[in-house]
Amino acid sequence: MSSTHGGTAQRQHPSGGNDHRVQFYEDPSFLFDVVAKFLAAGFQAGESAVVIASEAHTKGCTARLKALGFDVEPALEDGRLVLLDARATLARFMVDGLPDWSRFQQVIGDVLDRSHRASGGRTVRAFGEMVDLLLKDQNPQAALLLEEQWNALGKTHPLGLLCAYALGGFQTQEDARVFHAVCGAHAHVIPTEAYSQVPAEELRLREVAALQQRSKMLEAEIEHRKRIEKELLVAVRLRDDFLSVAGHELRTPLATLQLQLHTLTRLARETGDARVQERLERVRQQVQRLGTLTEELLDVVRVGEGRLALQTETCDLAAIVLDAVDLSSEEVARSGCQLRVRAEQPLWGEWDRSRLEQVVTNLLSNALKYGAGRPVEVVVEASRDRAKLVVQDHGIGIPLDAQARIFDRFERAVPTSSYGGLGLGLWMVRQVVEAHGGGVRVESEPGSGATFTVELPYTKG
Repeated sequence: MSSTHGGTAQRQHPSGGNDHRVQFYEDPSFLFDVVAKFLAAGFQAGESAVVIASEAHTKGCTARLKALGFDVEPALEDGRLVLLDARATLARFMVDGLPDWSRFQQVIGDVLDRSHRASGGRTVRAFGEMVDLLLKDQNPQAALLLEEQWNALGKTHPLGLLCAYALGGFQTQEDARVFHAVCGAHAHVIPTEAYSQVPAEELRLREVAALQQRSKMLEAEIEHRKRIEKELLVAVRLRDDFLSVAGHELRTPLATLQLQLHTLTRLARETGDARVQERLERVRQQVQRLGTLTEELLDVVRVGEGRLALQTETCDLAAIVLDAVDLSSEEVARSGCQLRVRAEQPLWGEWDRSRLEQVVTNLLSNALKYGAGRPVEVVVEASRDRAKLVVQDHGIGIPLDAQARIFDRFERAVPTSSYGGLGLGLWMVRQVVEAHGGGVRVESEPGSGATFTVELPYTKG
């Protein structure tokens, strides 16, 4: 036995054995029937019982006992039936996330001793689901250790123990390992109602054969999915490599094109040809848009490779917002939206200036695009230890089912054909904000606009 159990003197089980069984179940009502019959059989033999379960399951089990004709209240009064809350009982012997043997022995051992005396020295029947609670708490190590400690306690107490696990708690490959360990910790393993309620042996054998076939089918499906996953990972790497190469290859001709446009624009102004100036301005806007799209694609690669490094410095969020608004003046004019900015007080923090400017620009661009020509408000304010940036529009709004996914890569709440873009702006906002240790959220209803709130940690008022 594990050293966790200590060196306590052992009393031999009168029967020389340990009846430790586990019941797996899918429907709690089936579990109530199993537990009630388990306890009722003990009461008929003059044994006492201990139930350590959740409040709901305790009520379900006692209701079934009453339905079987057992008088629960007198048994509670004379100690032949003890009801304990599983969560509260666990708390009495858990230390640092694991069951402590000495505390467990004291807490549960004392209960079993009293129940043993109440039945005149006969075996105590116990039903417990503390192990299932630990498994639901994502603590399988503690659950398996508790099973081991129950086995150790069974060597010093006349005990018949029934544990129960919801089969739905075993979903993954790691859960499968725990499942087998749970089965190994028990003398008897009882399958769920899907098998144990089949009446005839021949039908049970057919059900076993069907389960074996489904198991093989699932194993084949898992292997197929693993192959698909590997292929998808290769495809993603190839896509990112392509985006990286394409982005860098586009940068050089774009830089040359921007330089030539600057020169042509200057010459057009010198000649005073308004028509040429107008056309050059349209070309400049399209080149600028292409440059923005190129940088967005490169950002996808950078984030995917973990290369979104921040160049932090002490800077003022209010000033960053005002600069970004100034750079977006042409976009504001084209949108027809009236822009209202409130960023009077400096708000200092250790941030990446250019990346936060990108956040402001993306949120503002998003508000102008979907603002339907109505006013857009931008507010910078402090809230305790957080700096807040709020961008609100009064446009088309965002459906509730789309509000979470709009921050995902290449996701959008509206058709691409209607508004254009790659669906990367809000995704990049989240990446930058979270890289700063902050968060971003949206509140919206269709037809009532949207409010985006960014919160960042800051250092000075």
